[in-house]
Amino acid sequence: MVHSIVPLAVLEAVKNLDTPVEDGLSEFAEELLSKRLGLSNTVAMQLREYEGMVRRDAAADQAHVEALLRLVGRRPDADLVFADAGRRAARRAVRRLFGLTRLAARGAPRLFGYAAARRAARAVFAAELRRERHVPIAHVRDAVAVHATPDGAACALYGTGFTELLRLLVGFEGAMLHVSCRATGGTVCEWRAAPPDPRHH
Repeated sequence: MVHSIVPLAVLEAVKNLDTPVEDGLSEFAEELLSKRLGLSNTVAMQLREYEGMVRRDAAADQAHVEALLRLVGRRPDADLVFADAGRRAARRAVRRLFGLTRLAARGAPRLFGYAAARRAARAVFAAELRRERHVPIAHVRDAVAVHATPDGAACALYGTGFTELLRLLVGFEGAMLHVSCRATGGTVCEWRAAPPDPRHH
């Protein structure tokens, strides 16, 4: 099961990256801009469709999601799209939690934040998020990302998604490292928390 938040976040990321900045591109012919997938009528229509599904808290068709991830995986900026999509999906996953749950997580992140993150990861990313010796670990058994991108590129969506969930609900400042991937022979895709790089402080 893939929550409709995931393809919506991917399409939003594509649109965001394909929207020109103030770089003079508006002077170009309209057909040049229309070649940017994120600005196409098809994407606009799909965005509206998935927004409606998200409001209904509905699941998306797995084959459609796989096809979308495969299409994005062919882009030269696929890593940027997947990373942005993961963060967007996580923010939406947090917003769909009950207000009291979000308040409790903010007030006592160690006590309630992890439980909220676990719930959001399961509902939106179909993932198991837990702690081993206080270290956050996430598992995804569904192979939709690997089926779509056999090199595992789409797995980045999950990694940034888990990182953002933990940042928003627990105050986590590190990164979730992809330590095992089905694309390279792992039985599951696994992410493990790494502390923040001290050079960035």
